[in-house]
Formats: sequence, C-alpha cells, structure tokens
Amino acid sequence: MIDANPMTILLAGFGLLCVLPLLVFGVLGFIIYRAGVKQIHEFVNPDVQKLHARFEGLQASEPNASRERLLQQMINREALKCAVIGALTGVGGFYTLPIALPVDIILSLRIQAALVNFIAESYDVPEGEREATIRTSLVMAGSGRVTESTTRVVTRFLVRVAGESFSKVVPILGAVISFVVNYTIVQFLGQATLRWYAEREPNAAALPNIDERQLPSEG
Repeated sequence: MIDANPMTILLAGFGLLCVLPLLVFGVLGFIIYRAGVKQIHEFVNPDVQKLHARFEGLQASEPNASRERLLQQMINREALKCAVIGALTGVGGFYTLPIALPVDIILSLRIQAALVNFIAESYDVPEGEREATIRTSLVMAGSGRVTESTTRVVTRFLVRVAGESFSKVVPILGAVISFVVNYTIVQFLGQATLRWYAEREPNAAALPNIDERQLPSEG
C-alpha cells in the first residue's frame, strides 16, 4: 500500500518543487544548445553593425516606410529577444535565481546598449563625452531622465534589478512575468531613445504617435 503519511507527502512535494524547475531549466538549456552554438552566440552578442545591416534590409523591402517606422520594427525585434531571455531565465523561479538573474541582466543590458547605440547612429547628432553619458544613462535607468545624477541613475538601476528579481521568484509563472517585464523595458527604452535623438537632429520634425510620458526629460 502507498504510505499516506502527511510528512512523506510533504517531503515528496517539496522535493518535486526543488527538482522540477532544475530539470525544466536543464532541458531548455540542452534544446537551446542543440539549436546551434553559432545562433546562440549571435543572439546573445548583439552587434551594432549587424543591426544597421538588418535596418538596410528593411529599407530595401519597404522603401516607402518612414525611418521611424522601420526603427520601431527594430525595437520590436530587440524587445522580443530580451523577452525570450527573460522567460528562459525565469522558468526555474527562486531555485535558479542566483544564476538566472545575472545572466538575464548581463544579456539584456548588452542588447539594450546595442539598440541605443544603433538608434543614436541612425540620426545626425554630434557625438561627444556628454553623448556617451546620455547613452549610458538611458540604458542604466531604463530610459529615465538622462540628466539625473550618477547616484540617482544607479539607484534607479538597483530598483530595476530588484523588480526583475521579484519577477523570477515563482517557478514557471516567473517566466511569463519576466517575458512581459523585459519586453516592456526595451519598448520603453527604444521609444524614449528614438524620440531623444530625433528631436536633436538638425531640422528635426516632430514625431507623431509616441507617448510624451515615455520621453527622457532634460529638466
């Protein structure tokens, strides 16, 4: 007969909760690895030049589309990449958090930094030391106020990390939450960066259809 002792059932359930997320994480890792090391390398190592090449391909396929519309398509693609990373690193929940969270943050920041640099290079805006600071602030603060002090930018970044940590605590459900969080952050960042540089390009025209609340403020 099956032992129905409550303690046995409790231990079995606890063991399942500990082992199952690790097994799922391991299986996903194996599948990703089998998908191709080269593809994985390209996915997690964003290249600004490749972004420009892809953008040129979009221009060739949609010659009548505006630059901002095509840039938004690029933002959507990079947002989806970060969302996938967030989902994969959120599957294991609390049990894989010490490994998954740093991986998510590092890979996401690399993609976001490449996206910001790509958008900046798409506009005729003079470069300089302040320009480099602006790009860093956009990424670190998640497209917050680019004129904030270093302390406030770092504080916003720590709050963002804490939020991402919380989103990964629950196994499986954390993957869904992390997907949404990462996608939203990149969309917010991309649109704010787009507006920032579009408005500073010589003879720039006002951009429609971008929420003013998403813009980095100068004051």
